[in-house]
Amino acid sequence: MASSRLNILYILEILREESDSDHILSMADIKKKLSLYYGVNLDRRTVTSAINDLIDFGIDISTFTDNGLGYYLIDRDFEKSETYLLMDAIFSLAYIDKDQCTELLRKIGKSQSKYQRSVDKYISQTDFYRTKRTSNKEVFLNIEIINEAIEENRQIEFTYLTYGPDKKLVPKRKRPYKLNAYRILADNKKYYLLGTTPGFTNILSFRIDFIKDIKILDENRDSFREDELNRLIEKASHAFFGKPSFIKIRFDKDILTYVIDQFGTDIKLREDGDYYLGEFMAPEKGIEYWALQFLPYVEVLEPVSLRESVIESVKENLYGI
Repeated sequence: MASSRLNILYILEILREESDSDHILSMADIKKKLSLYYGVNLDRRTVTSAINDLIDFGIDISTFTDNGLGYYLIDRDFEKSETYLLMDAIFSLAYIDKDQCTELLRKIGKSQSKYQRSVDKYISQTDFYRTKRTSNKEVFLNIEIINEAIEENRQIEFTYLTYGPDKKLVPKRKRPYKLNAYRILADNKKYYLLGTTPGFTNILSFRIDFIKDIKILDENRDSFREDELNRLIEKASHAFFGKPSFIKIRFDKDILTYVIDQFGTDIKLREDGDYYLGEFMAPEKGIEYWALQFLPYVEVLEPVSLRESVIESVKENLYGI
């Protein structure tokens, strides 16, 4: 019978769904669930034979011989702690819309028994945080098409979005953007597409959750040295890309952790009383943006042009101070 060939899969699914080290199934439990879920009645010898076949295939199952109580599945795609880490990461990514976030959480949760998933607490919060999530449902499609274009060495075209006064995403301009796509990059909980406008060499970044109507063009993309791209990414700050400049800052010792988090351990440090002097290479625009965020704690010393730009930004603040 066709169903007899499925018995081993039924047993594996029961062990995957219903068992773990805290919920060990007896032989009677397995036989009862086979009958309840699949309408299959098997004797003890057939169930034991199927479990042994699964073990011989390489699936890690604890048996009565091992634990003295019954059977449970040890072999999982992810450890319990790994599922928490993955679910936390997905939940924190605002560029994944509510429905796709919920679906991903459920898929990851399925790697554990029903007793150890802890998915509901995440899913219940997706409604609460829905206003912080993108409304663009094309993010995964965008990623797929961009990767395809990169692999095929082709240019892409897309509509780029921005928020309008009605708080809805609208096209930033009527004309679509045309781009040599080189890399996808995650930075500060955002997903970016890196590329250049055909005929130019300045690296541009585009939020992938702000892209829609993307398509691959027939034209081959312009070449760009991989090592140069890696160097620009390494030195980038807040998704601002460009030629790195020598940067020198003075900052409060209390924010040392934030500085190293942002600029890495290659930064050269020197004590200066209650402050540190830091020297590193980075694009000026990104440093200006970062320095303004830490205004009470950071002073840009060099280059002078960047220092003056920060001062000018402070003077033009909306508070009129």
